[in-house]
Amino acid sequence: MRFTGISNGYDRVCDEETEGNAGSNQETSASIPINPPEYDSSLINNEANLSNSNNRAMEQMDLEDAPQENNSDERLFDKMFHFRDRISNNIVAPVRERIVDPLVQVTYIISEKIDYYLNKVGNPLILRRFFYVFLMSTIAYLVMSSGLMPTERSTGTKGMFSDFDILLDYTKAEVDLSKLETDLQYLSSMPHMSGTQGDWAIRNYVAESFSNNKLKFVKETEFTAYSNYYNEASLKAVKNGGETIFELTESNFNPSCTNGELKNMNLIYGNTGSMEDLHILKELGMLDEDFILLVHYGKVVSEQILLAEKFDAKGILFITEPYGDDKDVVQKKSVAIHQYWTGDALTPGWYGGVLPEIKPQESKSLPRIPSLPLSWNQGSKLLSLLGDTGFKWKENEYSGEPGEKSVRIDMKVNAATRKKHPVHNVIGKIEGREQNDKAIIIAASRTNGINGATYPAFGTAVLLSLIQSFQELKYKFGWKPLRNIYFISFGGSEFNYAGATELLEQQLITIKNEVYSVLDISQLGLVSSDKKLDVQSHPLLHNFFGNRQDSFGFDVSVRNVEQYGDWTPFMASGIPVSVLSTPEILDSKPPIDTSKDVFEKFKKLLESPDVRQKTSDLILYIFKSSLKLADSPLLPFDITDYLQNLADQFRSLAGKFGNELNFVGAQKALLSWRAIGLEWSAWSDGWRNIVYNRDEGLEPSLLSVHRWTWNKKLSNIVRRQCSATGVPQRQFYKNIIFGPTLWAQDTVPESWVFPGVRDATSNGDWNAAQQELDAVIRMLEESAALFMEETTDVGN
Repeated sequence: MRFTGISNGYDRVCDEETEGNAGSNQETSASIPINPPEYDSSLINNEANLSNSNNRAMEQMDLEDAPQENNSDERLFDKMFHFRDRISNNIVAPVRERIVDPLVQVTYIISEKIDYYLNKVGNPLILRRFFYVFLMSTIAYLVMSSGLMPTERSTGTKGMFSDFDILLDYTKAEVDLSKLETDLQYLSSMPHMSGTQGDWAIRNYVAESFSNNKLKFVKETEFTAYSNYYNEASLKAVKNGGETIFELTESNFNPSCTNGELKNMNLIYGNTGSMEDLHILKELGMLDEDFILLVHYGKVVSEQILLAEKFDAKGILFITEPYGDDKDVVQKKSVAIHQYWTGDALTPGWYGGVLPEIKPQESKSLPRIPSLPLSWNQGSKLLSLLGDTGFKWKENEYSGEPGEKSVRIDMKVNAATRKKHPVHNVIGKIEGREQNDKAIIIAASRTNGINGATYPAFGTAVLLSLIQSFQELKYKFGWKPLRNIYFISFGGSEFNYAGATELLEQQLITIKNEVYSVLDISQLGLVSSDKKLDVQSHPLLHNFFGNRQDSFGFDVSVRNVEQYGDWTPFMASGIPVSVLSTPEILDSKPPIDTSKDVFEKFKKLLESPDVRQKTSDLILYIFKSSLKLADSPLLPFDITDYLQNLADQFRSLAGKFGNELNFVGAQKALLSWRAIGLEWSAWSDGWRNIVYNRDEGLEPSLLSVHRWTWNKKLSNIVRRQCSATGVPQRQFYKNIIFGPTLWAQDTVPESWVFPGVRDATSNGDWNAAQQELDAVIRMLEESAALFMEETTDVGN
């Protein structure tokens, strides 16, 4: 028998001899040897030797690596154990011995003492529980009263919607008039005509302010527009061989003017240059020869230009009213023609290179005659040369007359012209949390050829203050409006409102679908006398702005829009606009558009506590109005008020032209809108009763869907009352219900309603007038039908 597998290598074979001892007769001992046997290497064959050799080599390789790995692991574990021991010995143990254990002992002693005394009163376990309840209640009260817990007051909400009273109370305390003053000082520190270095500096300041207030979206948009700048001008008057040469400066310049040189022209004084004034002169034969017209600035300068051209004037001179005792100031008013279109003079009604641009001499938005503005003293000197010849307007003011006694004028205007010059807008956005496919725009004009502290710098400063107030609500309450708010600083206003118009033309479909209201605050100013505020708005918003509870003591007068401005292209495309103005700025009297419109005037006024309080109230009024426009669950459109306004306009038109025009169908269209108004009033009252009165601001999901549908339907009203072809001969104006007529100055406010009809009646074309009236009635009927069809389709 053979036993194998012995670990010490013994293999005992009985009664046999190894190969190395073959032939030996020696017998093995029966006893176990003391030492192991010795083996002869020759007994192992070559093949076995090779195998064993390889195995030994492999075993040696394994044995050489294993100790290294073990040693490395051992060293790592040693270091970890050593680090643990150091932490335990140096930190854990001392803290336990010196702090934790003593505290436990003290706590135990205190607990024993408390139990000892509580035991005298009653059961310590029950008394401890009462104490715990009392302590937790106290902590909860302190946390809730500190505002750390989210409550309706701490979040500025009432249920699911904003609590305007809470938000307004916070804003009242945070209105920063010092910032307003700082902004105003810089914004009016230099002339900043569009496309100049001054505008570059002011634009960067505005953009930086937008960014510093952490608006989510801040962008500068650049467009090109026909622009011109002062270069050279001269004026000379000759009477009876004597020459009077006028010293002209950069102030004697009208933006958007036309270059030209006129010699030996009759000077005719036309008072205000109205249609009536010029008809008088025409009938008297004062306009039969070539003449230059001298007039005072009127309300609509572009219409004065058109009338001068209509009566064949070769040039026009404007007289500036005095600014107090200063009779040398000159107003640099733009003479762009807004009646046909606004925006770039060479791309009427389209953006950029969509179509080939027209030539400047073909543009209806540029004057065909040169113009110069004059100071009161310069104008008075010309009037004195006229003497007492011609038609007498009033004391010491005569028209002059052509012929030998006339005053002859040499006039030259040579402005530096740029066919494509950049204009810039600065845009910021607060994103809505619910219907973020709908938005309002809060806008202010930025550019002017002078410092412009009164206009437009003050409006821009208020815009920056509004942004700060809205963002403070965000950081304080986590507030976000229900719908988007865009803040826009428009450039290119002196060049026929190029910045606003080109932006709209570039993004026409997007803006018309998203924007349901434009709020322009360019014409706001310091309230130094009575607290009066003028609001020009679409009739859908008349009731909203006329609410005296939200007026902050202002005497607010609300009317239809009756003025051109950066809002004009939006109005022309069927977007409701609202223009907020203080009477002093609305009248556009000096120092507006003069070199005297500087910050020093405001600095003195802002030292008055009364003026500061009125300015604060003005900011709060704008803030609350824009807050409600963007964050009210229901759009604040009043269809009933809109219907009443339309009915009044139809009655006014029928009172003048009832014998010439047929108003059949108007009553039916108005009745359709009356039914819509009643339905909207009933639904909105029911919604308020359910959400606010019964459920304390919590809105059921199904009711939310219906509310969104109503809001979308309301936002579509005005844009669906636009004509694709626009007003005849003035296709830019698509809104055929509310918009400017060609001749508006003498018939305001009627001239800003039914523009196509009134254009035709002023020309005596009754067939065209009837066609335009029928188009208005048809548009009202079709838009009412579309409104009623939209019952559940939230997507439209």
